[in-house]
Amino acid sequence: MPERIGHIWLPNFYSSVEIKINEFSPHDAVFAVIKGQKVLDISPTARGKGIKPGMTLRQARLVCPDISVIEYTPQRYTGFAEKIWEAYATYSSAVEPLNEREAFIDLSHCPSMFGALDEISKYVESIIGVSPLYGIARCKLVSRIISGILPGSRTKSFRHLTERMVSCEGRHIGANIVTDREKEFLAPLPVNMLWPLDPDILSYLLRLGIGCIGEIQRMNQSVLVDMFGQVGYVIHQYSLGMDYTKVLPVFPQNGVTFSKTFDSPVSNEKILLAVANEGLSSLEKKLDAAYMTVKGLKIALECDSGSIISRKKNLTKQVSMYGGLQRICECLLNETFEGGDLNEPVRTVSITAYGLIPVKTSLQVDMFAPYEVQASAEVMDEILCKVRERFGPGAIFPGRELQLARRDKLLLVSEGYIHEEGKRVASCYSG
Repeated sequence: MPERIGHIWLPNFYSSVEIKINEFSPHDAVFAVIKGQKVLDISPTARGKGIKPGMTLRQARLVCPDISVIEYTPQRYTGFAEKIWEAYATYSSAVEPLNEREAFIDLSHCPSMFGALDEISKYVESIIGVSPLYGIARCKLVSRIISGILPGSRTKSFRHLTERMVSCEGRHIGANIVTDREKEFLAPLPVNMLWPLDPDILSYLLRLGIGCIGEIQRMNQSVLVDMFGQVGYVIHQYSLGMDYTKVLPVFPQNGVTFSKTFDSPVSNEKILLAVANEGLSSLEKKLDAAYMTVKGLKIALECDSGSIISRKKNLTKQVSMYGGLQRICECLLNETFEGGDLNEPVRTVSITAYGLIPVKTSLQVDMFAPYEVQASAEVMDEILCKVRERFGPGAIFPGRELQLARRDKLLLVSEGYIHEEGKRVASCYSG
């Protein structure tokens, strides 16, 4: 299944929460939420008076002397944000918030992306009165640009390269999608849209007279490496829309769940087991994609009368040593039937894999995954030496953590070594 990475952001999040908390009238309240001396967010009425986010407090007071000021306090917003991210996590194996108002979401294994986002958008709107906006692409880099959160990306010049997501009711969900045309999409955009790069690097590119990303695409990669060292390689990759960092599974915090409600109650054990195995197959794909394993499995059967019968298994060893999640679920179902607890048909089956923990590996280098090229033992030995030199002989990393840290000097050194030797590394696991 192709990668589908979404970027979610909540426009006017802070002001909407303040209106909710203080029960302000959105048409009368004139206030700004400030962080330090900068305006973070403003009420709709304040916006109409000419105040803009990003202004200093002094500038805002000059424009509107009678504006009320609310100091940014994280505790005021965290509860609302966590409730929203948890809702998204019911449809995804990985939701990674960047702050209270924006997050990345892995939609690669979401069976009905359109329906899920439409349903959650309505839920979010009911909580804070804000409709989320989405950008969906094959990587984080492009998804955050296409969502519109960056000021320079709010242009209609590239709309012919994007699709707009519409719900089954014909309502625009507020999502733009780029698929297979990342390079063409990025080409006309200004260089400062390459947001993962260090601001000093972006500033230097501008001072060199490089105005748009397309100019970097047309440059020879070796020229960038000569100018910036090994960082030049990463700059070139980003300009082409190549960003292989994954979404960290910060949410769900407790586990992933599959649930199935039958049209007619079911009492046949084989049917229940078949449905459970179907759900577990989906859960295992999510866990594998997120480099996660679990500490336990729980199955709950809701009977036609409304009563719930549940069984759970706490795992003290690796899942594979129990025969896999499907084998564990089969044993739990057998216990339920053999124990005589289930005396009526089942309306709903729910399975939860809880206690998510990252899979630990000694090393995973996945910078060139699409090429599927095997690394030689010599190349991998060299990379392992560099890892141990920098982090110590006993260093061990979650695979996803090492992927995310691709901008670290260690990985840049590793990339440079491989590139200079004319070899590319796919995925390599050790230990």
